Amino acid sequence: MSALSGFHIMLPPGWSRYRVDEDGRKQFVAKLSARMKELGHPELDVRLRMLANAQWRRLEQTRTHSVYLADHDIDGLVHLPVSVAVRQHVVPSGVAFGNGLRDLTPAQIDVYDTAIGPIRRWETDKPGEGETEGITTRTLGYGFALPDADDRRGLVFTASIPYPDGADGALVEAATELVDSIMETFRWR
Repeated sequence: MSALSGFHIMLPPGWSRYRVDEDGRKQFVAKLSARMKELGHPELDVRLRMLANAQWRRLEQTRTHSVYLADHDIDGLVHLPVSVAVRQHVVPSGVAFGNGLRDLTPAQIDVYDTAIGPIRRWETDKPGEGETEGITTRTLGYGFALPDADDRRGLVFTASIPYPDGADGALVEAATELVDSIMETFRWR
């Protein structure tokens, strides 16, 4: 195999990628602010910008590389509040990548053998607390080991699907299937 230069995933129409750096934060916040003004909600603009800035700081702390999300209106498509973040993950020496993922989640990790190697997947639902009470977040995780000799490094994708308690279960499952479909397109470059 030749040297890897990155990865590729296919995104549905209306999705964008934002690097988790200062320029990416500014682009995302500007787009969010413009959308709130367009919708006529200036009171939400300030609150959402504050929340977005706080979330960006958390992403930087976890060394997240990029965030993907639906941020364009596309006729005929209903966008669910789904985001997918990616970061590099390195496990300690002497630990295989797949075994090192157990520190990231208490959930069962399923392994799927594919043409590009094993894909590890986990799923959790966590009810909200405090300010987020009444909103449950489904988290989907995917681990892709870097196909090299040391088997300690790889990429971890984490998808978040927040939904109000009492939401139509079919919509939550459709969002889960959407993320699974996106991740099935993953390829090393």
